[in-house]
This record gives sequence, C-alpha cells and structure tokens, in this order.
Amino acid sequence: MSKHVIVVGAGVVGIATALQLRLAGCRVTLLDRGEPAMETSYGNAGAFAVSDIIPLAEPGVLRKVPGWMFDPLGPLALRWRYLPSLTPWLLRFLAASRPRKVAELTTQLNALLSRVNADYAPLIARAGLEPMWRRHGNLTLYRSEAEFRAATGAWHSKRLHGVEWRKLARAELAALAPQIADEWQVAVQVPQWSHVDDPYLFSRGLFDAFIREGGRFIRDEVLATAASVGRIVGVDTDGNGRLPADTVVIACGVWSDRFARQQRCRLPLESERGYHVTLPHAGVALHHFIQCASESFVILPMANGGLRLAGTVELAHRDAPPNWQRAHILIERARRIVGDFSTEGMSVWMGNRPSLPDTIPVIGPAPDSPGLYFATGHGHLGLTLAATTGALLTEQICALAPSMDASAYRPDRF
Repeated sequence: MSKHVIVVGAGVVGIATALQLRLAGCRVTLLDRGEPAMETSYGNAGAFAVSDIIPLAEPGVLRKVPGWMFDPLGPLALRWRYLPSLTPWLLRFLAASRPRKVAELTTQLNALLSRVNADYAPLIARAGLEPMWRRHGNLTLYRSEAEFRAATGAWHSKRLHGVEWRKLARAELAALAPQIADEWQVAVQVPQWSHVDDPYLFSRGLFDAFIREGGRFIRDEVLATAASVGRIVGVDTDGNGRLPADTVVIACGVWSDRFARQQRCRLPLESERGYHVTLPHAGVALHHFIQCASESFVILPMANGGLRLAGTVELAHRDAPPNWQRAHILIERARRIVGDFSTEGMSVWMGNRPSLPDTIPVIGPAPDSPGLYFATGHGHLGLTLAATTGALLTEQICALAPSMDASAYRPDRF
C-alpha cells in the first residue's frame, strides 16, 4: 500500500512538495485554512533567484543595525518597538555574519540554488506552464562604475561557486534594454536567472496539476499534529477532526513555528515582511527581470506591459500593521529606472516571508518525532526553492537514493 502523506500549507512550497510526493506514488492530502497560494505565495516577485547564494547576514552587518532602526523606508528596516521580541533572532543573525560562517552558509545555499532549474523543469512541463516561464536572465543595475566595484567581492564569490554572469557597459545595457534610463551606467546579467509572469497563477497551475494527478485538497485549519506510540500519525483539524497519515509535512511558512513548539523543536522563525505594488496597465514592455542593487528592490515584467515592483525587507512582528509607505515609495524609484508609467488599477500588498537568521531553509525530519518533516524558513527564496525542497523531501520520505547531502538543512541545527 502506498504511503499516505499530509502536507500542511498550500503555499508554493507545500504545493510543489505535494505534487512531487504524488508523482512518486504517495497518496497525498494538502491542507490549508485558506485557498491555495493566497498567502505569501500570492504576492512574491516571481523570480527564480538562482544567484542569491550569499546570506542576508553579511560581514559588517552589525554597523548597519542603527540605520535599520531609524530609517523606516530604507531597504531593510527594523521596527524598534518590536526590538525586544526580535532580539534573540537578531543575535543569531549577527552570529551568522562572521566571515567563516558566511562562507559556510554560502556553500550550503549554493548547493540548493544550483539545481533549481533542473528541479523545476519536469514540474513545469507536467503542469503545462512552459509559456509562463521566462528564461531571459536578469539585469542588476548600478549607477556608476564605482557602485559596481563596491559589489565586485560578492560577484567574485558567486563566480567561484559556479554562478555565471557578465558585466554590461552602458552601450550594451542600452541595446539589451532600451527602456532603462541613462542614469544606470553598468549592469550585471545572470543568464540562468528566470521569472514567471504571474507568481499566483504559476502556483495555482502547480496546484491544478496536483489535483489532476489525483491529489486531494481540504480547506481546514490544522490545530496540531497527532502522535501515538512515539510517532506522528496524522493531524487534528478544526472542521474534520483527526485525519490519519503515515507522514506529515509542515510547510506553513512563518506559521510553522507553532507546530515546531508542539514537538519541543526550536525553529527561530521571524517575519521578513515584503511589500509589492502591482501595476497591471503600466504600459512598459520589459523583457528582463530588473534588480536595483543600491535600493534593494526589483521590477517583475508581467503580462501585457504590466509591472510588479517588489522588495525591501522589514523586520517586525507578523501581525504588525503594514507600513504602506514602503510600497508606495517603490513607484518613484521605479520611474527613475524605466521612466513614467500608468498607475491605473494599481494595488499594494504585504506578505510575511518566513525567515531564519542564517538564511538557510529548514528541509527535513523533525528531531525525536518520527513521521514529521518541516519545509519552511525560505525567506525571499520560497518560489525559487519550492521544487528543490519538494525533491529533497520526496527522497527522504520515500526512502529514495539521496541526490545530495541535505544534513545542513535539518530542523535540529538550532
């Protein structure tokens, strides 16, 4: 009899994991209190960010903390009123910024990101989503040669880890992306970077494939995991009572910590809050995904000349009220890159990205709880790493030959 797996959380990580488990022959039930892909996965920036191998906690980050606290509209902001509750996470974040630790974490993150396209390709083909997958590379913009030189250490590290990139002078940039304003003199292109037109429709496409393949979805709130004789045997839900399973995967993003606490497993999850502005009628025909290096935001080309402006990081409690100024400031910043555009039909959004202080996601079995697995802590790389996360968990749950050493991503590392 095939193994029955319950996946809790129907964001893109849970959906991709459920789909791969189903394709491997498991009976799979996907559970969420809301509709699939309507939380954090709804509003992400749509990128497969394969070159983002350097963790957020870079060397020298300590001297930046005061600026985060006193600039609420900066690329990374920290709401000071939440500092007491965030302090344990911040101390771990600072510990992760030691040069030797950053080198170790970069290697671990690169091991995941280097296989993203290979892991996604069969899922995208199975779901019929190839037309939505734009494999054009990206452009990271710099105002000057000096600004680029300040980033060369990071780019050199990426090249040493196998990330291919090329520097573009102003003339090359103008030929490749004539919409980019003259202010931007240098760019870096990563050919393996890709994006999808609409992250929500992409995630729903994977979900639809899961249902077509015989997966089951139940909209209900999971209250707790259920255990018997020392192992997990299912979940207790609000509306359907106890649902039995051989294995349970927790993929609830920032809300996964509730289930970790039930098992006395320490997961230092906090919200890395991200904002976006979607401009469906912007009228800008961009071809490439754009990153603004100095201001830490991105521009996603959407269908029919639409744009999504996204990015920046705000560290605050997951239930803190949004600071919508962080979304609106992206509009003027984007106009300095691509010129004027229409804001007709504009919408703003904020989501809670699940962040661990070392930037490395949790993918693997819970300690001392046989039958329980976690898939969370992906930060801004949830869409990017969804297929890879699902591939690794499928290997572990189905006892398949491991494609890599996944011990660095285990929940018990904290």
